[in-house]
Amino acid sequence: MSIVVLYTLDIKIRRILRGLAAEFAYLAIIGSSVIPPRSLLRRRLIKVIPPELFSYLVVRIAGDNLNVFTNSILGIRLGGIPKCDLLTEVLPELYQLCLALKKNGHEPIYKVARDVIIPLAVVASVAGYEEGDILLTSYRAVSVRRDGDIFTVMRYFKKWYIIARF
Repeated sequence: MSIVVLYTLDIKIRRILRGLAAEFAYLAIIGSSVIPPRSLLRRRLIKVIPPELFSYLVVRIAGDNLNVFTNSILGIRLGGIPKCDLLTEVLPELYQLCLALKKNGHEPIYKVARDVIIPLAVVASVAGYEEGDILLTSYRAVSVRRDGDIFTVMRYFKKWYIIARF
């Protein structure tokens, strides 16, 4: 596996997580549930989180589990999702996300957000991405609409002044 390929996948994962977090932050700040026309949330799940990106997340988490690691490397090379049953041993959220990608991959993200966003954020956090925590906080800010969550999201986006343009 080429270092360039892994680096590119890492950048794509961060960009997707930041984009989703920014859109949920935007919805929380303006207090609306109307999704903008060119939003990531309107795109199909499989287009936003392609199988090779999911496999890359699994590789980062798999650790010592050789079957999962091998399946995921093949998923990166061939553009497929690892066998979902293997992922329950590693992390339950990986299994949930895998099933959501297989069952609802053709749906827009806003329709399957409840099944996808929380497992994606947890998986990203476990994989070592700070953006996973920010995505979870942004999603909670939209869902619960508490001022504390909105202020927390705004603190995160002060660090990301380039990303925070809506």
